[in-house]
Amino acid sequence: MSSSLAAMSESRLNAKMAFAGKWYGVRCAAELCSEDPNRFAGQIVDPEFRRVRDLG
Repeated sequence: MSSSLAAMSESRLNAKMAFAGKWYGVRCAAELCSEDPNRFAGQIVDPEFRRVRDLG
């Protein structure tokens, strides 16, 4: 595999992982907002994202 092809594959993988992470955050925020509607999505997503990022 050429280095440019490997870089493209890595770039695609990174983009897909970023999209999956954002989608996960949206789902978590929606679920947690339904449990506590007085909180803003940002107040929910930021701590959840940090928690998940620290697990990896």
